[in-house]
Amino acid sequence: MDSSPPTLVSRRTLSLRFNLPISKTHEFWDGLREGKFVTTKCKDCGEVTFPPQADCPKCMGSNIGWVDMGTDAELLTFTYVMVTPTSFVQSDPYVVAIGRLGQGLKVLAWVEGASVEALSPGARLKLEARKTPEGSPYYVFVPAA
Repeated sequence: MDSSPPTLVSRRTLSLRFNLPISKTHEFWDGLREGKFVTTKCKDCGEVTFPPQADCPKCMGSNIGWVDMGTDAELLTFTYVMVTPTSFVQSDPYVVAIGRLGQGLKVLAWVEGASVEALSPGARLKLEARKTPEGSPYYVFVPAA
């Protein structure tokens, strides 16, 4: 007799199709394709934002430049997603975390290469660039070496 707890399983198919305009933030996506992490900085008030913004959320200016974000992060918090949203039905349970980069920017990303038991606030992480099978860039946190 099976001693595992009873489980309900439902696998539904959901197709998502989206087109995101990136004309004002393409430097971020171009950099990510090359494994670089950049974000926007307002040339008028100095506000650094992530995700990249076409206009400054602090002074509302549009005089935006690009700065390196670095890849070193401190784990602030995380959650283990066991019941996946419909759009991630093909994914196994995963960890999503918020990490703080050196200049104080907070980044939300999946964590790969670490079990949930091995994670705790304050842990050192690194951002890594990845590509989907279709070639679209994305990023994840991994444990720092």
